[in-house]
Amino acid sequence: MATNIKSTDLDFENIKNNLKTYLQEKENFKDYNFEGSALNNILDVLAYNTHVNGLIANFSVNESFLNTAQLRSSVISLAEAVGYVPRSTSASKASVNLSINIPELSRPSVVELPSGTKFTTQVEGTIYTFRTLEKFTATPDTNGLYEFILTDGSNEIQISEGIEKEKTFYVGELIESQVYVIPDKTIDTSSLAIKVYPTSTSPDVDAETYTNLNTANRITADSKHYQIKEVPNGTYEIIFGDGLATGKRPVSGNKIKVTYLSSKGPTANGATLFSPQSNLNVLGYGNYPITVTTVAASAGGAIKVSIESVRQNAPIAFASQQRLVTAEDYTAQIMSRHGNVLQDVISWGGADNVPPVYGVVYVGLNFKSGISETVQQQTKDDIVALLTDNFAIMGIETRFSTAQNTFI
Repeated sequence: MATNIKSTDLDFENIKNNLKTYLQEKENFKDYNFEGSALNNILDVLAYNTHVNGLIANFSVNESFLNTAQLRSSVISLAEAVGYVPRSTSASKASVNLSINIPELSRPSVVELPSGTKFTTQVEGTIYTFRTLEKFTATPDTNGLYEFILTDGSNEIQISEGIEKEKTFYVGELIESQVYVIPDKTIDTSSLAIKVYPTSTSPDVDAETYTNLNTANRITADSKHYQIKEVPNGTYEIIFGDGLATGKRPVSGNKIKVTYLSSKGPTANGATLFSPQSNLNVLGYGNYPITVTTVAASAGGAIKVSIESVRQNAPIAFASQQRLVTAEDYTAQIMSRHGNVLQDVISWGGADNVPPVYGVVYVGLNFKSGISETVQQQTKDDIVALLTDNFAIMGIETRFSTAQNTFI
């Protein structure tokens, strides 16, 4: 009876010995000396070919499953298939107070600090550049002090580390497959700003601003959204709507301008002293030095989410299905969206609380070291505004519980 060759045995010598055993059971090769014959070379080739094909088949099958895949491109692709978008590099952010002083009696009623105002700092001997990502305004007090504020009146301005870059695309014929790839592996995708212009020469006032699809509450054929995903080589691709189910689609002749921050991630964390790169030019009045007071040191910078993190979090995020029904759903969605500033999240229903409080979900947030009170409060506000108000069951309130560490 012929010997069955085990296709799962990937060892070269075992494959070759199995071939010999099979041939020796044939009458023509019963007493044949394989080692001293030319047939031995043919067996080497057959065994090598079988060995390589077996390895390739084994690797290919392993890369088809999330829990066994080893290549980042495979893990990212499998996570994308279940609706999980891994976090990109995150820029370090600091909170500062910014002001200028114009002592002259003749001074402007409003001063504007432009977006992109740069500040330098040093962490462990390395110089980093931080910048504002939007413009701010200030009005003077009786002494000519202009303190820049946000639209809500707060004077804590956030500056982000990174180099601001710009990429321009031109939309071709619709019959062509449009691919918009940003050739930068260190992009902070949360800093993306995308504008679509009717033509290559259209002014800014004619541009349409596109926002991330993940922030959308309702999508129509006219919704202006984009999706961004990591591609196999580690860079990022922007995907626009199809003109129907996923929103508006840029048309032939449009110009797409993408601006973003290219960040160095966690190495810029811990900066406390910031110096403006230049004075502020107040049109018609001159240049004035910017006074910087640090409210909170830079923090929140992080590298891309790791393969193991994607492997663990993708199934959890998939189980939540973009809705907030169970306590585990809150944990999955919050960690997926705010993992750059959070170490851990714990959620439990009000019915499990002591004493029970019905109609409430409690969330405990354990922030990473160095995250300022302002960023912590902003994170909580975002959870309520973007998650609870949109995905939670009607009538369920989110309450935050202060996390306490117990060392055993």
